[in-house]
Amino acid sequence: MRAVEPTAWRDRLQARHIDAVVNCVGILMPSRTQSFERIHTAGPIELFRGAALAGVKRVVQISALGVGVDATSLATPYLHSKLLADDALAALPIDAAVLRPSLVFGPNSQSAALFATLASLPLISLPGRGRPGASADPRVRAAEIAVRLLERPAPCRGVYELGGGQVVSYREMLGHYRDALHLGAPLWLPLPMPLMRVTAWLAEALPQKVFCRDTIGMLERCSVPGNNAAPRLLGRTPSSPRAWPGRHAAAQPARPSRRTAGIGGADAAPVGRVHVALHGGRHRADAAGVGRAEPAGALRLRGARRALR
Repeated sequence: MRAVEPTAWRDRLQARHIDAVVNCVGILMPSRTQSFERIHTAGPIELFRGAALAGVKRVVQISALGVGVDATSLATPYLHSKLLADDALAALPIDAAVLRPSLVFGPNSQSAALFATLASLPLISLPGRGRPGASADPRVRAAEIAVRLLERPAPCRGVYELGGGQVVSYREMLGHYRDALHLGAPLWLPLPMPLMRVTAWLAEALPQKVFCRDTIGMLERCSVPGNNAAPRLLGRTPSSPRAWPGRHAAAQPARPSRRTAGIGGADAAPVGRVHVALHGGRHRADAAGVGRAEPAGALRLRGARRALR
């Protein structure tokens, strides 16, 4: 991911008459070509500063639940890199909303594929006793919240923690996936957390981008918002986990859209499908995520609520 000067972002945003920016870029594990510092911190900060210079009216930053100034968060590279970008955005003279969702899942994502694979095994290992809780959130709902904030006439500056409609344990979550796959009861094998951390350390050498020491640490902390803003922002109670795992355990690959624009991340996993009107109003497209190695997210959004229904 190459560096882009804020003045270059300013010129790009002004040339396209962009009035809102959504940054959804993110990785769970660093690699030789993608670091937390570049993907989560430096790149987004360049974009945010460029947006401020361009006179962009609003920025929505997709951060992560667990980001904070406590010792555990600061010692977690993933969370700390997100915090630095959040703080830099808050310091700018721009109307900005920072969303900190819990576990975000969706069809065709690596996390959904991993959970479905783990749930299909006859013997399933559990971190500790499988009790760490999560308030999982489908990414289409996270995208809807972002769109609602963009459309809000009043200022939306602030930090919003997001979660689903019910807290479930890791064991319960995998059980929902297993039920959706129409599989019988498995054998559950609780593993001590120190052993899970060693396993995660070994898994970092494998060709996967989900299971690592940081994700185990965040799972151990419990991914539950202290003050869930999702019901207030949505105007309704989020659905419970029983309403969603079947759609993601056996999801078919989505057909590519005609064009992609602006909502996406470095792992190429779409955060949601929104109806957008690109600059000029002549072209319409379904934005289903952009796998560019830069903090994409400059959009002009219209009619997004209809597409999210």
